[in-house]
Amino acid sequence: MSTLPFIVLRPDRICHVCRLGSRLDERVIGASVVYVGLEHDVDVHFDGGEHRRGRIVAIEPYRRHRVAGGRQYVCSILVEPESITDACLEDLVSGLNGASGDARALSRFLDCIRDLTDDPATLRSAFDRNGFDRTVFGRDLDGRAFDLRVERIIELFETDVSRPLDIESCARTISVTGSRFRRLFRESTGVQFRNYRMWKRVIACLQHIETPASLTQTALDLGYPDSTHFSHSIRQTYGLPPRDMKNYMRDSVFVIGKDIRKLQQLSF
Repeated sequence: MSTLPFIVLRPDRICHVCRLGSRLDERVIGASVVYVGLEHDVDVHFDGGEHRRGRIVAIEPYRRHRVAGGRQYVCSILVEPESITDACLEDLVSGLNGASGDARALSRFLDCIRDLTDDPATLRSAFDRNGFDRTVFGRDLDGRAFDLRVERIIELFETDVSRPLDIESCARTISVTGSRFRRLFRESTGVQFRNYRMWKRVIACLQHIETPASLTQTALDLGYPDSTHFSHSIRQTYGLPPRDMKNYMRDSVFVIGKDIRKLQQLSF
């Protein structure tokens, strides 16, 4: 299948087509990941010896794994766990893993990806959240209803991921104790606040990766104390360091909101 590497960035969904290769380290993604091999199977290995292999492999959020796709193009689709209900997330992962050998399910994915790679510009109008889910998964996914106090914190953080928000400052903002805030956040989003904060900063790196900023400046812009912490966090999450990420995405078409552009030359 001929294709064009591209990445679609939304606050709660990502679709990325590239050559993953076979040299990635273990990774811990703060979202449910669906890997689709565009030509043949992908292999996913977990701690403890568990192994999944198929043209479609779905992974639970925050589960450590190593993926190998060879030289083929692989489509990686990320769904943020706080954006859908626990039941919907469980159903999505189990259903997609069960569909790995389903020729019709695979054909639908491949047709969808082929259409997108033929003209990524169509994503500008199609990829609001519901449009994304209907296009990629063939249905709407059930969204969560947040506690309004937690929603306030999420809005603060997503406005500026470099904001120095910790549990105690968040608790003071919504007038609760730190322990109460932890429970509220976990109950409302399905994610621990510490993991949520780390993931949002890491994923924001994708919106900075095409800028000419240095590695140190990018780290500071994302709220890291220095480039060492930033590089460690990126490698732990994605399985490769920031400079290698640049090389993986050099030829990609970026779709951020309604803005489409080629990845520019980077300095870091």
